[in-house]
Amino acid sequence: MIAGRYAGRSPIDDEASGAPDLVRLDARVERIATGGVETLLSQRTGDGPARTFMLTFRPTAVATRLEGSFSPLDAQGRPAGACPLEVSVQRDGFIARTDADTCRFGVGGEEVALIKEIAHDGDRLVIGDRVVNPGNGETLISDRVLQLERVRSFSGWVGVRDAGANHAENIWRVADEISMDSDGLGLDPADVAGMPLGVTLDLAPYRVRDGGSVLRLRVFDNTTGDLLGQAWADPLATRIGLALSGVQVGLQVRDGR
Repeated sequence: MIAGRYAGRSPIDDEASGAPDLVRLDARVERIATGGVETLLSQRTGDGPARTFMLTFRPTAVATRLEGSFSPLDAQGRPAGACPLEVSVQRDGFIARTDADTCRFGVGGEEVALIKEIAHDGDRLVIGDRVVNPGNGETLISDRVLQLERVRSFSGWVGVRDAGANHAENIWRVADEISMDSDGLGLDPADVAGMPLGVTLDLAPYRVRDGGSVLRLRVFDNTTGDLLGQAWADPLATRIGLALSGVQVGLQVRDGR
């Protein structure tokens, strides 16, 4: 269930802190054995380095419970410690949680306790971190919560009004077979002759002020970087588009994903 690609941003006030970088996460099953299912998570914020973790889930005698462990990995891919996980199986997913008493990192006066919660509802992956003082339980840094949407693939078209034509002529240059993912990686479409249209498309989850998430399509002038327009849709929408006087975009989710 958890295997796949995800993208999202942490819920930071844009005006106070600036727009947070997009976070991308890849999850893949590494090994299935009698000792459990091992899933590797690779998380990257913006253009920063990847951080990797291993989740291991094992069955128990209770159908609604799993046991497991959470392990951050070092640069060589080796576990840099491990924390037991208590896992509750839900109707559409699971909730896994570490305990401050058994999840510790560092030594001596540098030791900290980590309360980590990982929840999945079939589409959305939520990861919360709280770092506390193991002696008194006080929170040491601000809690961090990532709400990540599953990356989906879209296909469609984009048209740009020909800058050399007047509006009466209504001449458009079109890229009618574009493909892009909702992962925030920009796309610079070209027309049938291979000539760039001069715009960049960006499609990614976006957190709004009420704490919810939307799917946001943005179009930029790729010479000036100016935002030409944007459209929002439900995060699970199968279609999204944008109609401006000089740019039009239509996208549809591909293969029902």
